[in-house]
Amino acid sequence: MSGFPEVIIIGGGIGGLAVANALTQAGMSWEIYERSPRIGLGGTGLTLWPNALRALGRLGLDHGVQTLADPLELGEIYDWRQRPLKTIPLTPVRERSGLPLLCLRRVDLYAELLRPLDPARIHTGSRCIGYRREAEGASLTFEDGTMRSAPLVVAADGVRSFLRDAMIGASPLRYVGWMTWRGVAKLSPGSFPKGRYREFFGRGSRFGVFWIRDDYVYWYGTLNSAVHDKPAIHPAHKAEALAHFADWPPLAHAVIGATDPEDLVRTGVYDTLPLPRWTDGALTLLGDAAHPMTPDLGQGACQAIEDALALAQCLKAGPDLTKALETYQAIGLARTTPLVARSRKIGKMRQWQTPVTATLRNTIMRLMPQGAILKLFET
Repeated sequence: MSGFPEVIIIGGGIGGLAVANALTQAGMSWEIYERSPRIGLGGTGLTLWPNALRALGRLGLDHGVQTLADPLELGEIYDWRQRPLKTIPLTPVRERSGLPLLCLRRVDLYAELLRPLDPARIHTGSRCIGYRREAEGASLTFEDGTMRSAPLVVAADGVRSFLRDAMIGASPLRYVGWMTWRGVAKLSPGSFPKGRYREFFGRGSRFGVFWIRDDYVYWYGTLNSAVHDKPAIHPAHKAEALAHFADWPPLAHAVIGATDPEDLVRTGVYDTLPLPRWTDGALTLLGDAAHPMTPDLGQGACQAIEDALALAQCLKAGPDLTKALETYQAIGLARTTPLVARSRKIGKMRQWQTPVTATLRNTIMRLMPQGAILKLFET
């Protein structure tokens, strides 16, 4: 293996950057290969719950991350006609955990995760197109013909992971029946209250706005749809979103209108049943490659960060790579399997479409105790 890094990480998203930080802390060498020509760009927003901030704290990154957003303090739920359903104080989250609930821009989190890393170890424009298991490691082929080998390969290449599908032999993704527009916008000062999030529930459709900081907000809109595989970013998607939410509360139209087209993405929503395995010899999965989930718990990025810390800890525990990866897989499956199922269940209910089921959902939301709602989301 002379001349090759000890660990090759495929994918420079949140999971890939987090595991590079965790491996650095564990005293291990790594290199990242990212298919995009630049790293740390794109994406919209995300939520970080205390479990993710706790993991980042163990990597020495929590303080910097907490400067990227103001804590969310209050949630407000309405129907699509702007009739109130529920107000949810979020301060109990901080009181119980000692850490806040944050919504932040992906680009800001990327920058914070990149800050401690050696840029010379990060290779962009490197698309992995081939994987072969070897007696003592794995061999990878890249689109430009380059080949690399390593004792361990970490597949952090996202929901549509090439390496996961190569390992399993087919894509395990399940389209859940709805798609989403997502974006980040800067609003005029005072037009959205600091520390709030607001969600509006319609029939087979939702719209949500989350405060970030400095009048930046993250927003999403959903729609039950059989059509989902459009390009993720396209100028027409903004007009499509504006048209769909034209009759919704004025906030929806204002937020979409304030979004630059390049800051808006449209994607289908996917998850999987629990995978039969996360590892294949010297290859192991991490983040969305291992456990795609709907966004309804806000745990996608959080679980990728937890995975990164768990993998580094398992590798550091002893020299037996097989045992380390088996332990990592067991921890990960136990942790994420119930979250994937819960997220899909909550998302399905939120997307109820008929007049009867939508009314039932709104009634449940109106009558459910605030503490019970928060319990659904805290992990």
